[in-house]
Amino acid sequence: MRIFTFLGGVYFFLYFVLPESAVTAIGMKAHHEQISNGFIVIGAMAVGLGIFNIVRAHGSRVVFQRPGWFNSFALLVGLAAIISATAVQWIESTRNSRDISSVQVLGEFATRITDDARTPPTDRVVPPLAQRIAALVRYGDERTELIESHTNLSVEAGTNGATSVLVGEVRERLAAARVKLGELRAASWERLTEDNATLLTQFSQDAAKLASSYSIIKRSHDAHSTSQKVYDFLFDGLFNQLGSAMFALLGVYIAAAAYRAFRVRTVESGLMMMAAVIVMLGQISFGKEIYENMPSLRQWLLEVPNSAAFRAIRLGAGVAGLMLAIRMWLSIESKSFSSGRK
Repeated sequence: MRIFTFLGGVYFFLYFVLPESAVTAIGMKAHHEQISNGFIVIGAMAVGLGIFNIVRAHGSRVVFQRPGWFNSFALLVGLAAIISATAVQWIESTRNSRDISSVQVLGEFATRITDDARTPPTDRVVPPLAQRIAALVRYGDERTELIESHTNLSVEAGTNGATSVLVGEVRERLAAARVKLGELRAASWERLTEDNATLLTQFSQDAAKLASSYSIIKRSHDAHSTSQKVYDFLFDGLFNQLGSAMFALLGVYIAAAAYRAFRVRTVESGLMMMAAVIVMLGQISFGKEIYENMPSLRQWLLEVPNSAAFRAIRLGAGVAGLMLAIRMWLSIESKSFSSGRK
């Protein structure tokens, strides 16, 4: 890990510092995407290593029932639950995207048949027109059966008003596509005539409309699936609510810290108290009754002294971040990796 960290720091430092002409001349720009993807893969491996370390550290605490083991157990259960829910949702979304793409291919298939028949390609061998139409009809029958089964599942699961309209629209376009498939099956395909080309164009348009409607109803149905409900419960119902509770508790600590900070014991604390009072009075309408220029005084405090102080803080934080990055780059902060130190 130290070697990869050092090499990654050297590479991205040189890529950022060197002029574009030098980067192009030594070949870094041509292979930048591949090198970046390689470091991304290494970063993904580091994420897996982090999960392994969490499971090992908190798992041992649970097994040996050390102090605080119940909190570790809750952490591991939450980690397993959210990873499982996310994995299931990803698998379902991938499968649904594949189904939607397979329906979209139906119209593209018909358009490609027409283009290849009018202008035969020279880079590949094209099967006879009748054979390609037979494959199109067979594939169309499979896709329409898939759409009909998914539409029936949506109806059985219960639909609201908007979804019912979508279901009706899908069924209408499904019927139109099946009519066109029947006409394609009955037509003669010895050669591409104008009537046959028009029939293929109409079928391509109907298939595109069907794919659009099917995509909407499919994604609407997936939004109410069990995996999505479990994920929403874990993320919105638990994770976000726990975060809100934590920030609510932080409000109490902030109020206590403000009380301790605003106790006037020194000149500096007195100046801070005066500035806070002026800023608060300048924010409300009552402050203008006390002093007419109170809002202007508040604005001056925020733009001049406050901005200067924050610039100094940001400058110090930037220098500290740079030094920390250099220490991480040189693996000075990774003493735990050394087997000789404990």
